[in-house]
Amino acid sequence: MRVIAIDLELNQPSSKIIQIGAVCFQPESGEVYATFNQLVNPGEPIAPEIVALTGIKDKDVCSQPTIVKAASELGRFKLKLKASPIGIVWGAGRSNDVRKIYDEALIENPFKDRILDVKGVFQMYANASGSKMRSKIGLGNACENLGLGWDLKYGEQHNALADAFNTMRVYMFFSKCLKGAVDIKLG
Repeated sequence: MRVIAIDLELNQPSSKIIQIGAVCFQPESGEVYATFNQLVNPGEPIAPEIVALTGIKDKDVCSQPTIVKAASELGRFKLKLKASPIGIVWGAGRSNDVRKIYDEALIENPFKDRILDVKGVFQMYANASGSKMRSKIGLGNACENLGLGWDLKYGEQHNALADAFNTMRVYMFFSKCLKGAVDIKLG
């Protein structure tokens, strides 16, 4: 069954969603079937530090859909591709990117609140390996430490689609490790 890696970019200090990125892929092979990349109008000015981080400006989102329409489109994307109800994310503290989308939109979550947190898997491995990478780490540093590097196919870090794609790559890396195809050594 196909799965979807999802990432968000958020405005601050409100934490309103300004971009949703998703990559639908086959977990056995890593073959990408489709991508979803949607800017979202948060209904407020984008903070200067977020513009600097993401490159997303007010003019980019002013004519974009609200979170309700964007969340509905993501749900249709998932259903059309017959993807698993378990979303793949990087990080799941008090919330996660999948839950955040549907909580903010106040509509039914087609992912049914189940996720697989790839960052948690990375941190588990780092803790068990005696690696220096035991503290908080971002997706870009994890890609570097696993020897994957950042794949620029969909852009730089802090672009939701690029982040979702690189989350998928880390997922695939650990999937291959579990199958015994890769020996992991952190830098």
